[in-house]
Amino acid sequence: MMDRESRMGNRDLHLFFLIDASDSMSYGGKIETLNNAIRESIPHIREIARDAEGSIKVHALTFSTGARWVQKNVDIRDFTWENMTTKGVTDMGRGFELLAEKLENDFQGERGYQPVMILLSDGLPTDDYEAGLKKLKNTKWGAKAIRISIAIGSETDLDVLQAFIGDSFRGELKPLKAKNASELKNYIRWASTAASTASINPLKGMLPPPPAVTPESDVDEIDW
Repeated sequence: MMDRESRMGNRDLHLFFLIDASDSMSYGGKIETLNNAIRESIPHIREIARDAEGSIKVHALTFSTGARWVQKNVDIRDFTWENMTTKGVTDMGRGFELLAEKLENDFQGERGYQPVMILLSDGLPTDDYEAGLKKLKNTKWGAKAIRISIAIGSETDLDVLQAFIGDSFRGELKPLKAKNASELKNYIRWASTAASTASINPLKGMLPPPPAVTPESDVDEIDW
């Protein structure tokens, strides 16, 4: 029998990170920036959790050659981020399937906040992402989730990231495009905090706009 702390019915907010850990993420410091950005976001997510009836539970999976869970159902009060490493191709579809399986098997409650799902990728899927995405969106909680995607660098397929978003949040969302480390850090913090706030306080009815892109002339760093 499931531990009640694992159920959506406890009115917890479940925050999922879906992370591209393929070999290309090792170039240009992408994975290091991502690791640091999520770690730096943790205190801000903890602040938001104070307004939740339950807590915020964090989950993270990586997809490369296959997919695997690296964090599951960790209360944000106890959460620490362990650095991701990279290897292999981009089996994004398998990542969607893995998440769909978890939602179907573990989340049967009916009182949870809208889950928040954040997809981060720098490239093109190397498997059947459409089949995996269909399975995810066919789950109750996958369909209800606030889904946000962040493109890392200029080689990402934005159509794929838009398909992940779909009609989430009334169809108002578009992929965020991070072309350097500063933008990726800002977007990860915004996605994890603004979407969590919108889920806990739906009467506010909107997400604040994402942080403005810094003009290129003001950024002293290499673009990806």
